Amino acid sequence: MIIFLYGAVPLIFLALYLMARKLPLPEGMEETGISRELLKIALLFYGRLRKNKGLLFLMPEAVRTNLKQLNNPGDFENLQTQYYIRKISLVIVLLNVGCILAMLMHLNILFSSHINEDGQLIRRSYGEGAYDAELIAESPDGEVIGEFNLPVEERRYTEAETKRLFEDACEALPEAILGSNTSLDDVTEDLDLIEELEGYPFDIAWTVSDYEVMHYDGSLVKEAIPQEGRVVMLTADYSYGDVIYRQVLYANVRPRILTPYEMLIKSIDEKLRDAEEESPYEESITLPGKYQDTEIVWKEKTEDNSLILLVLMLVLSVFSYIAKDRELAKSVQDRSKALLSEYPQFVSKIVLYLGAGMTMRGVFELQARTYQKKRRARAPKSYLYEEILRSVRELAGGLPEAKVYERLGQRCGSQQYSRLCTLLSQNLKKGNNELLSILRNEADKAFSDRLDLVRKEGEEAGTKLLMPMVLMLLIVMVIIMIPAYMAF
Repeated sequence: MIIFLYGAVPLIFLALYLMARKLPLPEGMEETGISRELLKIALLFYGRLRKNKGLLFLMPEAVRTNLKQLNNPGDFENLQTQYYIRKISLVIVLLNVGCILAMLMHLNILFSSHINEDGQLIRRSYGEGAYDAELIAESPDGEVIGEFNLPVEERRYTEAETKRLFEDACEALPEAILGSNTSLDDVTEDLDLIEELEGYPFDIAWTVSDYEVMHYDGSLVKEAIPQEGRVVMLTADYSYGDVIYRQVLYANVRPRILTPYEMLIKSIDEKLRDAEEESPYEESITLPGKYQDTEIVWKEKTEDNSLILLVLMLVLSVFSYIAKDRELAKSVQDRSKALLSEYPQFVSKIVLYLGAGMTMRGVFELQARTYQKKRRARAPKSYLYEEILRSVRELAGGLPEAKVYERLGQRCGSQQYSRLCTLLSQNLKKGNNELLSILRNEADKAFSDRLDLVRKEGEEAGTKLLMPMVLMLLIVMVIIMIPAYMAF
């Protein structure tokens, strides 16, 4: 059964949890509770994929590059593990939620059936309203005979209450169907042959004696009405359980010859309605179990969309996995923009401090200390000064200054920073005078590039606003045109 499919996935993950619950998470993952346990299952998956070379598909080179740019590459393996087990844990959550929701939907459909174990159709209690039962008739070997729609009324009022309501409704109906006419003695406009009378529980079925001059809904065929007029008899059947009010005029109308299959369906439908009418005070309706020599097995027609829900959750899981990489790429783009926006000011500070007599190493150390103080005061994170702080730590660790500048340019990734770090590396032995002249020119060029970038972003913003402006124009045109059109 399909329910076993839905339940199998959570059970599989439960078994995987029992296998993974003792696995230690990578250092730095502080999640607690169920999130931590899900990460352990994801870690088990990650380990198996890595062992079987499955990460070649799950770990594109672009993702590795983006992770290195955003974080300290010295601890890249741990960082990579954290990133992927978090992605996998999100997929696990979506798969399990999808399966559980699909299973609950399927169970709800199974247990909400109105046919009980004895094959009886259950009525609703007083005041709960009627419903339409979608039924399927099958033979014992599973062959479908036909599908039926059976309106099932709620359990009925008492006979005395029904009679009083019926008498009141009979008095109110003639006036209710008049429409714009003054009386039934002088009908010149369409009648309103209503199917329900407000305030009464009856269903009203109409029969018109002459369809040449009046349709079944009371609308007149005016061109067919003779000059002398024609009396049209209306038959209104009030039905509520076994209470019927009827005014009948018989007409010589020939019925359409039914096909054998249509006769079969009609006969079974009549049996269904007879069964429903014969048990107004019963809790259930005994459905006909046989037609002529053919046994009938009844099932209720339902729409089980649980499998669609599961497929949607699977698709959502795949998209969530892909979206995580896109989110990472977007973070790298934001980092690049932030670095470019800070570049002119950074070069200006270097020129200022070098002109004051500081060494380049001293400039970096001063910038790092200032940034740390701002961070302790809850200042926002700066990608540039995070890299400078990393460079200062590399200098303190004994890495050659030229190598530090080279690595800074590689981490920042843009052409401007690569050019600046190359200048710093090449001019370590030439003194500050020549370097200052070059850096002043670089600062001027950086501000010029910054203006060009701002201008370009402004043009892009104008292009993005074009579509909303077009939509607003269309809305204004609709607001103007519709009243003008309706005025004609």
